[in-house]
Amino acid sequence: MINENKNTNRKSSNVTETFTIQLTNPMLYDRLHILSLEYSISIEFLVNAAIKRLINDVDFIRNLRANKEDLK
Repeated sequence: MINENKNTNRKSSNVTETFTIQLTNPMLYDRLHILSLEYSISIEFLVNAAIKRLINDVDFIRNLRANKEDLK
């Protein structure tokens, strides 16, 4: 389940979005919680980093398929 709220600050043109994600795998939440404690960073930061990495990996694969990625 994902809940999405969008807030727009018209003065600075910044758009912030808040998502609520229900993890269906309890072990995944446990791993996130342990990493959060181990590195003293928030679970939100870890989730954002993972999503950014996923998107970058998908873009990389798309570029490979289109022969746009330089493998040097």
